[in-house]
Amino acid sequence: MKKTSVSTVIVTWNSADTIENCLGSLATAVKDLRLEVVVVDNVSSDGTDGIIKTKFPNVKLIRNKKNVGYGTACNHGLKMATGEFVFLLNPDTEVLDDSLKKMLDYIKPRQDIGVLAPTLVNQDNSLQIEVSSFPSLSNQILILLRLHRLPFFKKVVYPDYEYEKVQELEHIMGSAILVRKEVLTKVDFFDENFFLWFEDTDLLKRIASAGYKIVYFPNASVLHIRSHSIRKLCPLERQIIWNKSLRYYFKKHRPRLEQILLEPFIALSYLPAFLQFAVDKLRGRVL
Repeated sequence: MKKTSVSTVIVTWNSADTIENCLGSLATAVKDLRLEVVVVDNVSSDGTDGIIKTKFPNVKLIRNKKNVGYGTACNHGLKMATGEFVFLLNPDTEVLDDSLKKMLDYIKPRQDIGVLAPTLVNQDNSLQIEVSSFPSLSNQILILLRLHRLPFFKKVVYPDYEYEKVQELEHIMGSAILVRKEVLTKVDFFDENFFLWFEDTDLLKRIASAGYKIVYFPNASVLHIRSHSIRKLCPLERQIIWNKSLRYYFKKHRPRLEQILLEPFIALSYLPAFLQFAVDKLRGRVL
């Protein structure tokens, strides 16, 4: 029987403290699979590329000369990927048990599924809330003002969801998603105008618009250390990048009126970001 071919594409940026566990977890996924691993490094300064080269010599490593952002780096990896399926994986994840094989067994005969997403769990094995609607004016205002962290508003952004059930959904966190390579080719891969954030949301939006299903598959699990790399950026820098990507997403997918109404809330979003920066500075977390 011909083995299913899958390419795992991982983008790293200063991921030395997580990439070894991530790549090591993939070793359990090779049974009955033709597994290719492609890592694209966005100019890490912490020795990430050295760990990969020394401990995982079979990994195809692409070293970018500058930090080109997540979507562009992913596209670099996708151009090298030869698998029938692509497993897009963050470096702060670990694939648990034979989850990848379970995902491939499920998606392969179902041609209408373009994306399959596993359950994401925290380090204590608790469930991560990862299912939401596509960005809208209301849910993005709540996020910009940090109101989505409050219990009442959190349910608006992350509505109650049956996480124990296999089902089609609208939007899922892109930290670990299995995608058909032909689907990625059809929608022309990632939009490289996004540097960071919303590039996976935009990709899912275009895949759904192309008529493919996005399916949540709780029979497979991936451990995810949420926002591990992103925390290495200062809060103000994070907010600037987030807002730029949010504006571009709304320009592509939302009405002009919503783009205009969003602007004052984008301006207000810098206040909590500045306050977080000040707190981090006092605690010595920011240089």
